[in-house]
Amino acid sequence: MTRVNILYISENAVLLEWPEKICPIQHQHIMFCLQQIYSSLKGLVIDCIASYSSLVIYYKFEQIAHNSLNSLLNNIIQKPFEANTISANNNVIEIPVYYGEDSGWDLKDVAQQSKMTIDDVIKTHTQTTYRAYALGFTPGFCYLGELDSLLQLSRKSSPRLSVPKGAVAIAEQQTAIYPHTSPGGWHIIGQTPMEMYKAVDGQFTSTLAVGQSVNFVSINKTEFLALGGIINQEQDL
Repeated sequence: MTRVNILYISENAVLLEWPEKICPIQHQHIMFCLQQIYSSLKGLVIDCIASYSSLVIYYKFEQIAHNSLNSLLNNIIQKPFEANTISANNNVIEIPVYYGEDSGWDLKDVAQQSKMTIDDVIKTHTQTTYRAYALGFTPGFCYLGELDSLLQLSRKSSPRLSVPKGAVAIAEQQTAIYPHTSPGGWHIIGQTPMEMYKAVDGQFTSTLAVGQSVNFVSINKTEFLALGGIINQEQDL
């Protein structure tokens, strides 16, 4: 059984650590533990944050003894667990993407570095079902993996000061969508008209949730514009 470290990082927070790797089976175990923790602790959990290889639990420390929590967590970690090939969170989410040289600022360069045609880059990116491993960096930014080995490139040596909202990008083993304009060093291969989060009364709700499965679907320029997309082209400096 994989060893999971339990570390208390503040009076009301505990960190569970798995081996550092991108692994769908391990991540399913993390999500399984998260569900069991919510069920077992009921109203004592304030929040849980899951990532590739960790789970942070914020809890009402004044309502449960340290030894009791430690025992409960160890029991949950050791419970029998069966991994599924498809995410149990809910159905696969499809994200429409316009892959064009006007929207995919690095598409041609990615094809050259990968020794592929542009069409092959698009086909390779869209034929994989990705898993949402973590939310972070900025509201709505979801890290998706695992990218096909043919498309795995290091981050750009010189990050851009401005990456447009809706940019679909790749870097190393991951792919993601920039939810709003921000700096970034990933390779942009397309753009989506789909909103990545909603903000209501200061509360952010991400379109993608950790544990979900995601597919990218290629659409043409006309479809992109009809869905409300705006093509952001890179400006010469």
